[in-house]
Amino acid sequence: MTQSLNAKNGGAANIVVWILGQLLVLGLFRVWAAAAGLRFLWRSGRPLWKALVWAYALLFVVFMLTTGAQIYYEGGAYVFLLAAGAVSLDGWLAAKRSRIYRFVGGLTVSALVFAPFLLPILPIADANVTNDVFPVQNQTIGWPQLVASVHGVWFSLPARQRANALIFTEDFGSAGAINELGRGQGLPTAVSGHDTEWWWGPGNPHATTVVAVMLGPANGPASENVSQLEQYFGTVRRAATLSNPWGIKNEYYQGQVYICSGPRKPWGQLWPELRHYD
Repeated sequence: MTQSLNAKNGGAANIVVWILGQLLVLGLFRVWAAAAGLRFLWRSGRPLWKALVWAYALLFVVFMLTTGAQIYYEGGAYVFLLAAGAVSLDGWLAAKRSRIYRFVGGLTVSALVFAPFLLPILPIADANVTNDVFPVQNQTIGWPQLVASVHGVWFSLPARQRANALIFTEDFGSAGAINELGRGQGLPTAVSGHDTEWWWGPGNPHATTVVAVMLGPANGPASENVSQLEQYFGTVRRAATLSNPWGIKNEYYQGQVYICSGPRKPWGQLWPELRHYD
């Protein structure tokens, strides 16, 4: 998995992205508190607390060198660093009231600057503004429309064909959207070969029709999707194009939904070939 992630998110250029990205994840001003937490844990004299410092440092280096563009991978570590930093700074802040005011003021300014990039607080129509900096938060925009499109394609199939069909998605996000938002709408559980979603299995191993939900041009041209699907199916037909009312160009924008039939091997046998990490 690391090898696959490295091919897309690694490289020397992304080392800088990783380092600067940690400032974004922390919100800049909290870097001071995280550094205080590292110092506090290291000087504690407690082996388990010092082990947290080693864990953070090793993961920092590993992620920096392998998956640098995925800046949020070490986000969980900042929970214990900031907690330790709060303990370390408590006495120092309490010694002078003005320090507390400056600290709270700095946190407030930092939050106001970074919140639009980390939290979904902008109007949806303006979400493209943050796409280049932190696109992850915009990926759920258009999910109801995605589910509606898949719903329309699914029920366009004759009942007899649906009995031996399933929904397959290129990534775990669209599988989650269908399985959560499409619950109770008559859609089957969507399956995906993406990352750990693959381990949930292929669904009906004897399926002869697959409704395939593929990502948009931000992840490659539609012709690549068709070529990929034609490796596994004799017939691939585009049935719908994904969109959203705001024109937010996330990874699902202008994605395609295909009806695939005539599997070249039984679906259950194809499943190991469909696993991918990225």
